[in-house]
Amino acid sequence: MLHLPRWQTIAIIVFTALAGLFALPNILPESVDSLLPKWYAQNRINLGLDLRGGAHFLLEVDLRGVINERLTNLSDSLRSELRKNQVAFKDVAVEAANQRIAVTLRDAAQRQKALDAIRTLDSTLVVAPGTGDTIEIGFSEPDLVRRKKDVIDQSIEILRRRVDETGTIEPTIVREGDDRILLQVPGIKDTTDLKSKINQTAKLTFHLVNEDVAMTGQNVPAALPPTTFLVPTREGMQSLRASNPKAFEDIQGANPKLTPEQICRRYQPTCLPVFKRVVVGGEDLDDAKSTFENNQQSGGRPIISFAFNASGGRAFCAATRQNIGKRLAIQLDNEIISAPVVQSAICGGSGMITGAFTTQQTQEQALLLRSGALPASLTIIEERTVGADLGADAIHAGTVAAVVGTLMVMVFMFVTYGPLFGGFANIAMSVNMLLVLAGMSVLGASLTLPGIAGLVLTVGMSVDSNVLIYERVREERANGRSALGALTAGYERALTAVIDSNLTALIAGVLLFGFGSGPIRGFATSLSLGLLTHLFTATIFTRMLLATWMRWRRPSELVL
Repeated sequence: MLHLPRWQTIAIIVFTALAGLFALPNILPESVDSLLPKWYAQNRINLGLDLRGGAHFLLEVDLRGVINERLTNLSDSLRSELRKNQVAFKDVAVEAANQRIAVTLRDAAQRQKALDAIRTLDSTLVVAPGTGDTIEIGFSEPDLVRRKKDVIDQSIEILRRRVDETGTIEPTIVREGDDRILLQVPGIKDTTDLKSKINQTAKLTFHLVNEDVAMTGQNVPAALPPTTFLVPTREGMQSLRASNPKAFEDIQGANPKLTPEQICRRYQPTCLPVFKRVVVGGEDLDDAKSTFENNQQSGGRPIISFAFNASGGRAFCAATRQNIGKRLAIQLDNEIISAPVVQSAICGGSGMITGAFTTQQTQEQALLLRSGALPASLTIIEERTVGADLGADAIHAGTVAAVVGTLMVMVFMFVTYGPLFGGFANIAMSVNMLLVLAGMSVLGASLTLPGIAGLVLTVGMSVDSNVLIYERVREERANGRSALGALTAGYERALTAVIDSNLTALIAGVLLFGFGSGPIRGFATSLSLGLLTHLFTATIFTRMLLATWMRWRRPSELVL
């Protein structure tokens, strides 16, 4: 059991040396880091929000708004499908409160025909039982759960891309409950830019202008067709901001956020009536970048150029070909940036957005468009800022706890098992901590205050296996075995207990990581990694030390 081939000894030494190299950047000063290769110098443990300081946001996702938007799109498709099947109807109305669509037929005798048309459109829709001329339609409960989960997951991924592209290192973005997202960004001092990225949905859509309504000359008509809604123009919102700053602030701070039509009717900026049907959506964007218009008359003004993917390019080509001479409104979030007249079919798969932009605005909007549109609006319901001084105090306290704990464990092992075997256990404990730091550096894990607690706990647990082995060796020696026989039997018979104890603790750590969030995951990360590396140091590294010592000294007695 104690005999190790030479190649295994060399492999263990090389592995430990590599771990030391990967952990080294964490203790090197920044002046030395600049001399090292970039890929190597970046192998550092990222400090979490509670240690480094930064911003903490709890965001609420407007899932109801997403479902209502899907119902609105479905209602348009229902109208087309019913007309296609020659089913006469009075109205197809979205009941936002009940998250259903109510279809009112002109003739109740056509109910079955209407139901067949609905099932042809989407067989997963749930139709409320009943008779007569009214049919209520909604999404099934499993479908609603899936859609809401997809919205949360997509929002998390888009938030991560936005924060990463701004150069922030290791943000924590996790789901909290059914409709909330926890966002923690370490190292950030001014949250203004970050909040603007969060608050902007960056949803780009193209809509045809309802020219029949626009020709009436009314900015905010009292009644609109069910297929049309009002959206404020960017120029109208800028004028409102200049003439009535209080109203503009109310719009920005509204919770829940106001819809474009609510803004138009309540504050009456310049608005345009557009069809609800989306001609092309931002999800078909392939790229967006800030550039300048190549036109001497415009003086090279800043613009946003964009390119569609294949399906988006085909849809945009077909839409412009079929609507020559009509205005195509470009809506970004709750504003219409521009509404140019389609002069000819645009089939190149690319285009540009012009408007009263500054260079910085085009860069910010291009970033948001590249990152992708948030599928739902996010509302900040909790915001905290952690100062760097608090993080420094936490690091100092954690360091003191780790050092004191390590010294106490080392003294205990020296006193209990002597300078030789206690020294072997302490060397293994030090290597274990080295492997944990190297693993966290390679994985890019964040070290939080609970993570430091996990490291301190790992220090104590890293000698548990040595205690089990040494006590077993003492028993074997008391039974009359030789020094070599006692060490060999001690390792063999204690090995199963060592593996079992570590695996059960590791299962608990994995469960904490999987089901926990925030501080709990930080604790679980350092603890689980420490348990894995502990299996290596207790069963392999310490055995190599003892085997090397036995070959060198060949003792007849064990001072244990």
